[in-house]
Amino acid sequence: MTIIDILYQLGKRGMNREFIRKAVEEADLNALRLALLQATGDPEFASIPVTRIDVRAGAGTTYVVAEDHRQRLIERAVEFLSDDLGKHAIGVPSDEHLRAMMELVAGGKPIGDRDFDIRKPVPAFDAYPRCANWRDGPVKLPEGFQVVIVGAGFSGLGMAVQLERLGIPYTIYERRSEIGGTWSINTYPDARVDTPSAMYEFSFEKLYPWTEHFARQAEVRAYLEHIARKFAIFDKIRFNQEIKGGRFDETDSLWRLDIVDEAGAQKSVAANHVVSASGLFSTPRALAVEGVDRFEGEIVHSTEWDERHSAAGKTVAVIGNGSTGVQLLDRISDDAKRTYVFQRTPQWITPRERYGEAMSAGDSWLRRNMPYYWNWTRYTGTLPVLNLYQFLVPDPEWQAAGGLINQPNDALREAMTQYIVQQVDGRPDLVEKLVPRHAPFSRRLIVDNGWYRSLLKEDVELVTAPISRLTRTGIVTTDGEARDVDMIVTAIGFSVEKYVWPSDYVGRGGVHLQERWSRDGARAYLGMMIDGFPNFFVLYGPNSQSVSGGGGTIPTQIEMWTKYVAQVIVDTIEHGQAAVEVTHAAFESYNERMDEAATGLIWLTDTASTDRNYYVKDGRLQVNIPWHYQVWHEMLARPDLSDMALTGGEPQGIAEFASPVRLSA
Repeated sequence: MTIIDILYQLGKRGMNREFIRKAVEEADLNALRLALLQATGDPEFASIPVTRIDVRAGAGTTYVVAEDHRQRLIERAVEFLSDDLGKHAIGVPSDEHLRAMMELVAGGKPIGDRDFDIRKPVPAFDAYPRCANWRDGPVKLPEGFQVVIVGAGFSGLGMAVQLERLGIPYTIYERRSEIGGTWSINTYPDARVDTPSAMYEFSFEKLYPWTEHFARQAEVRAYLEHIARKFAIFDKIRFNQEIKGGRFDETDSLWRLDIVDEAGAQKSVAANHVVSASGLFSTPRALAVEGVDRFEGEIVHSTEWDERHSAAGKTVAVIGNGSTGVQLLDRISDDAKRTYVFQRTPQWITPRERYGEAMSAGDSWLRRNMPYYWNWTRYTGTLPVLNLYQFLVPDPEWQAAGGLINQPNDALREAMTQYIVQQVDGRPDLVEKLVPRHAPFSRRLIVDNGWYRSLLKEDVELVTAPISRLTRTGIVTTDGEARDVDMIVTAIGFSVEKYVWPSDYVGRGGVHLQERWSRDGARAYLGMMIDGFPNFFVLYGPNSQSVSGGGGTIPTQIEMWTKYVAQVIVDTIEHGQAAVEVTHAAFESYNERMDEAATGLIWLTDTASTDRNYYVKDGRLQVNIPWHYQVWHEMLARPDLSDMALTGGEPQGIAEFASPVRLSA
């Protein structure tokens, strides 16, 4: 029990109501309305009208309680929380009841069957909303059966939770000394999520006590450590051990993996299945500029920033204005004597409601104490991303009439342009440099962390001339101007094309995965499986990122991927086979359909700056999924075993892991 709860229990009744009223007034009233309806069954809450509003400068929409009904709802909520709390049974709603309430969130707008199947897990009423299952109860595995997971970040832990629940033995190998993945690596100033904390979490862990609406790096890493310990994963992680590569042994359908520890000692382990969860953002992009070796000051990639580094009193160059560069500029420029911001391509940088704000005591109390409120805030928090696909499809008729992309995309461009103008106080010199030519959503939208306002500081200069070279003392741009700096902070992203890098995996016939991908870029079936590489899965693999709406946050997508992988492993075991791989025909057919679907979206158009866009590599979509989220969800709903070859006979155990295996449902 927290001090807030104790004070509430011990305080006078009048003070209690005052505290509750303040909490309710700060609440998401639409979510609170649904929570009250579910808790009381009172039809008055169903009849309260809502209003549709734009958020994030028009990049999303949501629904709020109509202004003239807010006060009545607040009074009813205060009454319930003061007098009736605890009098109502808590339960999981039926599908029919849940769909009806979801429709009420948007004022009664109908939700079809396909859409409901996707939305049903979002409020997380079930203990494990997205999970793989045994068909007829657990199957006895051979002693020593083992799945190896590579990486202890979000994806690796999500995979472990699936296997732990199924009772399938596993070990995680993590090259760093702690849990966290990208949230262990990135400790630069003001590193944080750009998705609301209450959505940047697994659905199977309820009511985590976030302290900010957009959690900072340290809190996200602590959350992952909490997950590992609560779900009995931590003791199955081997830290400071890097998997250098592995080879599939066709004689026994096992992977032989080579591991190196922090002292350089090498060992080999075997695995029945391997799940690479090394992540998309694990290989920092090096600064490739003439003279890097000559510069005598500090060059720090954002992933290398730690407590040893400081901008205090220095002249600093910040190279890059993607998510990282935008997050760190305000803090760096506050500390530095002078800051130069080097921008190659202007970005669409948008506001985010409550970004940088702490969770209030009332909000935290309400999430813990109001039945169902936490569940419905998860659902209302998802609404702004459900219709993103509308921004991605060019409209030929609209373009023929003089439009750029389509009506909603062009309207968003105008709204975001006005935001830029407002943030820089209308300065024409900055507006000209900051308004992008590419269409919104053709590159990743960036959340503003005071970046535009930082450019107005007297000791901050925006530089748009390309960098020509580095000298001993600074940076020279192509216009011949030299700027001396003490420190260069490179926020230039990651080599996202280097999936599973630097591990070297060798599949059937001695084929190296990196060689296979060198032909026309990294490819996979459903972003997770590669033909010729049995029992090998990639999480956050090629073309697995959903940005078309409905895919939700990265933790949501990780739950979808890990459920799929776990179900493939379960299906293989239940069919009495040791190996599973996607067939060559299914692999090729899937990728052909994917490439064809991508041609109709803005990512491959001239307006997308494809040469400066991590979504695209060598002229093809590499990171994102080109389909509407309904199609993608249906693809991942259940493995299609007709696309796979199951071979090898009964799986065998591995001696070094042999011990009695107990499986639970």
